This record gives sequence, C-alpha cells and structure tokens, in this order.
Amino acid sequence: MPTQLLAIGEAAARLGVSTHLLRHWEAEGVITPLRTAGDARRYDPELLDALSIAVKCRQAGMSLSVIAQLLNGRRQDRRHLIAEQRDAIDRQRARLERTATFLDHVLDCSHPVVRECPACRDFASSTA
Repeated sequence: MPTQLLAIGEAAARLGVSTHLLRHWEAEGVITPLRTAGDARRYDPELLDALSIAVKCRQAGMSLSVIAQLLNGRRQDRRHLIAEQRDAIDRQRARLERTATFLDHVLDCSHPVVRECPACRDFASSTA
C-alpha cells in the first residue's frame, strides 16, 4: 500500500494548526516537506509525527530553534539540549505549583485586599 501524502491544508487540519504556521516552520528549518513536480508541499506520516512532536514542544514553550535541533540533530548532539529543556520544564513546573498554591490561598484568604495579606505579600516578593 503506498504511503498517503497530504497536502498542506490537510496536514494543517490534522495537526490543528494553520497552513501559515507550517510554511513558517519550513522557512525556519524545523521541517522539510516533500514536493510534487509542481512544487506543492506534501506531508507523509513520518513528517506528520515529527510535526505533532513539534506542536507539543512548542506548547511547552520550546523555541523553534530548539525544536529543530531535537527533530533534526544527531542523538549524541541532543543529549545536552534535552537536559537543558528538562531543567527548564522542571523550573516552570515549580513556578506553576507555587502559583497554584498562592491561588488556593487567595480563595480562602480572609483579608479584604490581597495586598494586606502577609502570605500574599510573601508570594509577590518571592524571586522565582
């Protein structure tokens, strides 16, 4: 059975992104779609998988240059990059946890103005 190739509109719809985004990612070197004799872009299942990974990494806050290196770089070259990204995600997770804890506190805070609450001021003055 031949591999099904999707046009850019079909690929974008399947991924939940715009065709503009796919063209931009191509221009930035994140992906390289196949081309027809008429120069139309075509996306195979392997490229759709890579794009799905790219979309998820972008949603996690990774830059396009990092995503391009993850998708296109050699395994041994990715190890340091992956460690850096994991550290960044762990730091972001800690910030989100602190913010969630703060919001839980605010739900039950008895101070009429958040700025009057010592716990709220502590959160506001924290460095991370």
